[in-house]
Amino acid sequence: MTPQFEIDHQGLTPTPAPEVPGARRGGRVVLLADAPPEHVDPTQMYIGTTLGVATGLFHRTLTGYVESYDGGPRRLVGDLATDTGRSEDGGRTWTYTLREGLRFADGTPITSYDVAHAIARSFGPNGVYGPQFIQQALDPGRAYRGPEQDGPTAPGVATPDERTLVFSLPEPTPGFPFFATTTTTTPVPADRDTGADYETSWLATGPYRVREFVPGSHYLLERNPHWDPATDPIRHQYPDEVLWEFGVPRDAQTERLLDPAGADRAAVATFDVAEHRVAEVLADPELSARVVAGPSAYLQYVYINTRRVTDVDVRRALNHAFDKGTCVRLAGGDAGAERAGTILAPMVPGYRADDVYPSGEHGDPLKAKELIAGKELRPLVFAYPDTAPNAPVAPAVKAALEAAGFEIELRPVDKAAFYSLMGDADNDCDLIYGVWGPDFPDASGVFDVLFRGDRLTRGGNMNLSYFDDPEITAEIAALAQEPDRAAVAGRYADLDRRLMAEHAPVIPVYYKRQCTLYGPAVGGLFLSAQYFVPNLTRMHVLD
Repeated sequence: MTPQFEIDHQGLTPTPAPEVPGARRGGRVVLLADAPPEHVDPTQMYIGTTLGVATGLFHRTLTGYVESYDGGPRRLVGDLATDTGRSEDGGRTWTYTLREGLRFADGTPITSYDVAHAIARSFGPNGVYGPQFIQQALDPGRAYRGPEQDGPTAPGVATPDERTLVFSLPEPTPGFPFFATTTTTTPVPADRDTGADYETSWLATGPYRVREFVPGSHYLLERNPHWDPATDPIRHQYPDEVLWEFGVPRDAQTERLLDPAGADRAAVATFDVAEHRVAEVLADPELSARVVAGPSAYLQYVYINTRRVTDVDVRRALNHAFDKGTCVRLAGGDAGAERAGTILAPMVPGYRADDVYPSGEHGDPLKAKELIAGKELRPLVFAYPDTAPNAPVAPAVKAALEAAGFEIELRPVDKAAFYSLMGDADNDCDLIYGVWGPDFPDASGVFDVLFRGDRLTRGGNMNLSYFDDPEITAEIAALAQEPDRAAVAGRYADLDRRLMAEHAPVIPVYYKRQCTLYGPAVGGLFLSAQYFVPNLTRMHVLD
């Protein structure tokens, strides 16, 4: 079921965010993470679990989402900007006005020039791994290479004064207010931009800032005294501190929260409940009351590198042979996943129940063998993030595919560098085990990112299938420009089936569900419909 959603078109988005009944100021919350984030520089960030923390606590954007904790509609609103953007020419020009009183964590005023600089740097090496929506909308040919090479201002960006930004686009772009929610629009002051070192010297714009950073260990966040709730319609600043702790595997997160003591009473897992503990947690009323759970728009894929696996029948055979049922079980069973047959998840507008390769719970090796009979096959490299949950997945994948006649080489990859390495066009991996969820509630957030061949570059790719078909690209581009997004949902469903039937660039493994524990001393948490992790904007300590 697609969640309710609306865009705030009523002008100025009111601030501050309404108080949370019963919430108090004070205390420390501990966020448990299995690994450090790949990137914290806002123009480089693109992993949902990290974005859920960052946009809830310390990075703000031009527009953002007020998410409902009680089942109401999610609203797109102005965040740093007063509204979601104004266009009077069908989406070719968008104007934003910054709120008054915005400041960085060092007290420096935030201006339109800082947002413009952030967007400019996102075209260069310091934006390779981040979202590319705004860059593609402003400069589809990608001629501009960033301020280091081509001057300080990106094409199509104007700053008439210190509070106004005007975006002039070569094509109508009705989705631009969604693009403005990405951390591409998080301000970066030019005189504080340290390039690659901005990963550790970034300036906060949200309610928390860094007090202490120990690489590989943790961030300790404290209140940002220069954040003014009168400028923010989304966030609160209840805890005194937030400790973002790294190196806590999934199983350890679960164990620490089953019967928490001390600081763990106010801890929050950022990974799902360990697979072997799910039934126990859901059967215990006290534990299940401390779970953030529900469906998500994220989908676990195996991306098939179409530059290396060029025969579509081989790709079809891989779809038939794949053991999705075991992957679902290892993800926590029904509480953590549902076997997938489509590119779009059920939460995304345009989803239609379908399965081009119906092969049962554990795959159909006989059908796969028919498709590859007589073909000369080389060994295929299966790359996956080297984490505890994936440790049993890899041999199960290998066993199922080899039962169908393939030879599989397993390649574990450091999670902290996984998407950076897989996004390098010269990587030598054939099958890539990765997750994707759209950046906004629209099917273009899947197809435009994962399957447009005209947007492939040498590095920073999220099209990990390296799929490039001109007809498919043209169809995706045309759909993205349609102003009535609800009306095109059926066409996206048709494209989903066509892409799988004719090209098979991915194996949709499972639709991800969230099932995350938190401690009994934490209040205000609910499932984010944007990042499908605990929403931290109302978080507070209970005792």
